[in-house]
Amino acid sequence: MIFGQQGASRSHRGQSLVELALILPFLVAFVGGATDFARAFQASVTLESAVRTAAEHLATNSTDATDAASDAQRIVCLESRNIPGFDDGGGTPETCTAPSVTVVSFSVSTVSPGTVKNPVGTARVQASVGFDTLFPYPFLPDGGWTLSADESYSVLRGR
Repeated sequence: MIFGQQGASRSHRGQSLVELALILPFLVAFVGGATDFARAFQASVTLESAVRTAAEHLATNSTDATDAASDAQRIVCLESRNIPGFDDGGGTPETCTAPSVTVVSFSVSTVSPGTVKNPVGTARVQASVGFDTLFPYPFLPDGGWTLSADESYSVLRGR
Protein backbone atom coordinates (compact mmCIF):
# COMPACT_ATOMS: atom_id res chain seq x y z
CA MET A 1 0.00 0.00 0.00
CA ILE A 2 2.81 2.43 0.77
CA PHE A 3 4.33 1.69 -2.61
CA GLY A 4 1.12 2.71 -4.38
CA GLN A 5 1.03 6.08 -2.60
CA GLN A 6 4.59 6.93 -3.66
CA GLY A 7 3.78 6.16 -7.26
CA ALA A 8 0.73 8.40 -7.09
CA SER A 9 2.75 11.36 -5.76
CA ARG A 10 5.26 11.01 -8.59
CA SER A 11 2.38 11.08 -11.05
CA HIS A 12 0.98 14.26 -9.49
CA ARG A 13 4.40 15.95 -9.60
CA GLY A 14 4.70 15.17 -13.29
CA GLN A 15 1.19 16.45 -13.92
CA SER A 16 2.01 19.68 -12.07
CA LEU A 17 5.13 20.20 -14.18
CA VAL A 18 3.17 19.68 -17.39
CA GLU A 19 0.49 22.15 -16.22
CA LEU A 20 3.15 24.71 -15.32
CA ALA A 21 4.82 24.26 -18.72
CA LEU A 22 1.49 24.87 -20.44
CA ILE A 23 0.45 27.88 -18.33
CA LEU A 24 3.83 29.66 -17.94
CA PRO A 25 3.95 31.25 -21.45
CA PHE A 26 0.53 32.80 -20.87
CA LEU A 27 1.53 34.12 -17.46
CA VAL A 28 4.71 35.67 -18.87
CA ALA A 29 2.72 37.24 -21.72
CA PHE A 30 0.19 38.74 -19.28
CA VAL A 31 2.93 40.16 -17.06
CA GLY A 32 4.81 41.54 -20.10
CA GLY A 33 1.64 43.07 -21.52
CA ALA A 34 0.73 44.69 -18.21
CA THR A 35 4.26 46.07 -17.88
CA ASP A 36 4.25 47.50 -21.41
CA PHE A 37 0.79 49.00 -20.90
CA ALA A 38 1.93 50.67 -17.67
CA ARG A 39 5.08 52.04 -19.35
CA ALA A 40 3.06 53.37 -22.30
CA PHE A 41 0.50 54.99 -20.00
CA GLN A 42 3.23 56.68 -17.93
CA ALA A 43 4.97 57.93 -21.09
CA SER A 44 1.67 59.24 -22.46
CA VAL A 45 0.87 61.13 -19.25
CA THR A 46 4.40 62.60 -19.17
CA LEU A 47 4.19 63.72 -22.82
CA GLU A 48 0.73 65.26 -22.26
CA SER A 49 2.03 67.19 -19.25
CA ALA A 50 5.10 68.40 -21.15
CA VAL A 51 3.00 69.65 -24.09
CA ARG A 52 0.55 71.38 -21.73
CA THR A 53 3.45 73.11 -19.96
CA ALA A 54 4.90 74.23 -23.31
CA ALA A 55 1.55 75.63 -24.50
CA GLU A 56 1.07 77.50 -21.21
CA HIS A 57 4.57 78.97 -21.39
CA LEU A 58 4.12 80.09 -25.00
CA ALA A 59 0.74 81.70 -24.35
CA THR A 60 2.06 83.48 -21.27
CA ASN A 61 5.61 84.53 -22.25
CA SER A 62 6.57 84.17 -25.93
CA THR A 63 6.66 87.17 -28.26
CA ASP A 64 6.84 85.71 -31.79
CA ALA A 65 6.38 82.43 -33.66
CA THR A 66 10.11 81.76 -34.15
CA ASP A 67 10.79 82.02 -30.43
CA ALA A 68 7.66 80.00 -29.72
CA ALA A 69 8.88 77.03 -31.79
CA SER A 70 12.30 76.87 -30.14
CA ASP A 71 10.81 77.43 -26.67
CA ALA A 72 8.27 74.65 -27.19
CA GLN A 73 10.97 72.19 -28.31
CA ARG A 74 13.17 73.09 -25.35
CA ILE A 75 10.35 72.79 -22.79
CA VAL A 76 8.98 69.48 -24.10
CA CYS A 77 12.50 68.00 -24.23
CA LEU A 78 13.25 69.08 -20.66
CA GLU A 79 9.90 67.85 -19.32
CA SER A 80 9.93 64.48 -21.09
CA ARG A 81 13.39 63.12 -20.32
CA ASN A 82 12.02 59.99 -18.61
CA ILE A 83 9.93 58.83 -21.58
CA PRO A 84 11.22 55.47 -22.86
CA GLY A 85 12.72 56.02 -26.31
CA PHE A 86 13.61 59.64 -25.54
CA ASP A 87 16.72 60.80 -27.40
CA ASP A 88 18.21 63.81 -25.68
CA GLY A 89 20.71 64.42 -28.50
CA GLY A 90 23.71 64.59 -26.23
CA GLY A 91 22.08 66.07 -23.18
CA THR A 92 20.96 69.52 -24.34
CA PRO A 93 17.40 70.52 -25.28
CA GLU A 94 18.70 72.34 -28.37
CA THR A 95 19.94 69.04 -29.87
CA CYS A 96 16.94 67.00 -28.75
CA THR A 97 15.48 64.87 -31.57
CA ALA A 98 12.59 63.11 -29.82
CA PRO A 99 9.83 63.90 -29.13
CA SER A 100 9.08 65.89 -32.26
CA VAL A 101 7.31 69.15 -31.39
CA THR A 102 5.18 71.40 -33.59
CA VAL A 103 3.65 74.76 -32.71
CA VAL A 104 0.37 74.56 -34.62
CA SER A 105 -0.72 78.09 -33.77
CA PHE A 106 0.57 81.00 -31.73
CA SER A 107 -0.88 84.48 -31.41
CA VAL A 108 -0.97 87.51 -29.15
CA SER A 109 -4.14 89.51 -29.78
CA THR A 110 -5.22 92.97 -28.65
CA VAL A 111 -8.32 93.05 -30.89
CA SER A 112 -10.96 92.32 -28.24
CA PRO A 113 -12.16 95.29 -26.15
CA GLY A 114 -10.20 95.65 -22.95
CA THR A 115 -7.25 93.58 -24.14
CA VAL A 116 -4.89 96.40 -25.19
CA LYS A 117 -3.30 96.50 -21.74
CA ASN A 118 -3.72 92.75 -21.21
CA PRO A 119 -3.42 90.99 -24.59
CA VAL A 120 -4.74 87.47 -25.09
CA GLY A 121 -1.97 84.94 -25.67
CA THR A 122 -3.00 81.70 -27.37
CA ALA A 123 -0.87 78.70 -28.26
CA ARG A 124 -1.49 75.20 -29.57
CA VAL A 125 1.33 72.66 -29.40
CA GLN A 126 1.55 69.08 -30.71
CA ALA A 127 4.22 66.49 -29.96
CA SER A 128 4.80 62.84 -30.76
CA VAL A 129 7.35 60.23 -29.78
CA GLY A 130 7.90 56.61 -30.74
CA PHE A 131 7.40 54.00 -28.03
CA ASP A 132 8.95 50.54 -28.22
CA THR A 133 7.53 47.65 -26.24
CA LEU A 134 9.70 45.33 -24.18
CA PHE A 135 8.57 42.30 -26.19
CA PRO A 136 7.48 42.02 -29.84
CA TYR A 137 3.75 41.27 -29.86
CA PRO A 138 2.23 39.58 -32.90
CA PHE A 139 -0.81 41.90 -32.92
CA LEU A 140 1.25 45.15 -32.89
CA PRO A 141 3.05 46.38 -36.00
CA ASP A 142 6.83 46.40 -35.42
CA GLY A 143 6.28 46.02 -31.68
CA GLY A 144 5.61 49.68 -30.95
CA TRP A 145 3.32 52.69 -30.87
CA THR A 146 3.53 56.40 -31.56
CA LEU A 147 2.40 58.44 -28.59
CA SER A 148 1.10 61.93 -29.33
CA ALA A 149 -0.29 64.89 -27.44
CA ASP A 150 -2.10 68.06 -28.55
CA GLU A 151 -2.76 70.92 -26.13
CA SER A 152 -4.14 74.47 -26.45
CA TYR A 153 -3.82 77.25 -23.91
CA SER A 154 -5.16 80.82 -23.79
CA VAL A 155 -4.46 83.44 -21.15
CA LEU A 156 -4.86 87.16 -20.51
CA ARG A 157 -1.28 88.39 -20.18
CA GLY A 158 -0.20 90.75 -17.45
CA ARG A 159 -2.93 89.88 -14.97
